[in-house]
Amino acid sequence: MKSVLFIAIFTPLIGALFIYWLSLFYEMLSNVAATLICGLTFVFTACLYPAVGQGRIIEVAWQIGTIPALFSFRADALGIFMALVSSLIWTISSWYAIEYLMNDKHKARYQCFSLFSLSGIMGIVLGGNMLTLYFFFEIMAILSYMLIVHDESAFSLAAGSKYLFMGIIGGIILLLSIILTRNITGTFDFTNGGYAVLRSSPYFLFLFWGFIIGFAVKAGIFPLHIWRPYAYPAAPCPATALLSAVMVKAGAFGIIKTVYGIFGAGRINTPATGKILLIISIITIILGSGLAIAQKEIKRMLAYSSMSQIGYVILGVILLSGKGLAGGIYHIMAHALAKTVLFLCAGAIIYKTGIREIKDMKGIGQKMPLTMLCFTLAALSMVGFPPFVGFVSKWILGVGALQAASMNVISQTTGIVIIGVLILSSLLTAVYYGPIVMDGWFGSCPQDPHDHHPLPDMAVQRCDPSWIMIVPIFVLVISMIVFAIYAQWPMRLIGLAVNQIL
Repeated sequence: MKSVLFIAIFTPLIGALFIYWLSLFYEMLSNVAATLICGLTFVFTACLYPAVGQGRIIEVAWQIGTIPALFSFRADALGIFMALVSSLIWTISSWYAIEYLMNDKHKARYQCFSLFSLSGIMGIVLGGNMLTLYFFFEIMAILSYMLIVHDESAFSLAAGSKYLFMGIIGGIILLLSIILTRNITGTFDFTNGGYAVLRSSPYFLFLFWGFIIGFAVKAGIFPLHIWRPYAYPAAPCPATALLSAVMVKAGAFGIIKTVYGIFGAGRINTPATGKILLIISIITIILGSGLAIAQKEIKRMLAYSSMSQIGYVILGVILLSGKGLAGGIYHIMAHALAKTVLFLCAGAIIYKTGIREIKDMKGIGQKMPLTMLCFTLAALSMVGFPPFVGFVSKWILGVGALQAASMNVISQTTGIVIIGVLILSSLLTAVYYGPIVMDGWFGSCPQDPHDHHPLPDMAVQRCDPSWIMIVPIFVLVISMIVFAIYAQWPMRLIGLAVNQIL
């Protein structure tokens, strides 16, 4: 199992080097090879599930050179859950990119950096201590910059600069916090319940908010979200799906580790820490939805929608209850599935029609019915309709809020307010997805102004992408329904993760 753990983490890294070599001779095969490598990563991760699902924790550590600390990897329930979701989304995105990047002259470069970033994600979620997590966190943050600037336009370079600048600042703050924590505790390890010595430290608030800021930059929560509306439209759609569905969750994962593995849930339920973070999560949910309503470009709208959705995860974490944490972890999967579908559908529309503005998507369902069907179902999940995963996660979060109130973590009034926020956010989500869906299916297709003989409505030419792009989207759509109807499947691993964390 220790060998499998290593293989799961480093398969993408070795695969990236293989892709580079392959591109020197058979560049056209780079997309297919990258998909297979991502699939292998998922398979190796799944091989760890039987042992971890029985409550085992697989750990391995080694020292590199003269570095005065061990690099440690740990496969526990939360790590395996995150690794399975991440490698699945990466496989789907790479599969989709086979056609999307078919005519891109830099497709091999994209796949290399995509695999490097996947290896970073795997190292983060399977990292056994603060040093390992930070090392892979920075690998992912820096190398994913290459995905944002892939098309080398002035806009993408500017967006990448914002992303990189904020990432560097957050990384420096995070590194200082880790070093100071090591000096106080004498270790880089995480521990259930946190370190009591930190609570009495004069640097307690500095350390707590240092960790939160360092991870929140990547998560893109308020007020550190400003890179989102630039990076998402700039990156190719397969990369944007990865940014939204997986990479920002690395920040949320770091916040989970901060709250429960460094400081301890019982030590941060104070006005200066947990209460402020709770308020920030609520602002992130509402503000993200409000900003999404105001957008005119589809990927920019989805960027702000993702900001709102990451607020749900942070909300679940900071409720400090078992159900709340379970809801936050479940929402990581729910959002990853639905938002990947939305970005890949948006990419298909851009790829086939060039349309980016929401106002120009009227009647797109007549031209691209399969694409619009998938978009519609994913939008329903984001709003929170059953039987989709978005409904399940919001339901569990609501129960978590009531549980937190019964535990006196929050007041009864705050619990009711949180449920109101969940309902309000769902309504706001319907406000910005509803017109796209309605106009997409029932709006009139805009005619080409140079076409003097427009086709009748029944003769609208359909332009759904090929099965190479449609099938992976359908796989995720089916997953959204299956993991909602049979929510006990992912909840087994999530429940085990919550028990291990608490």
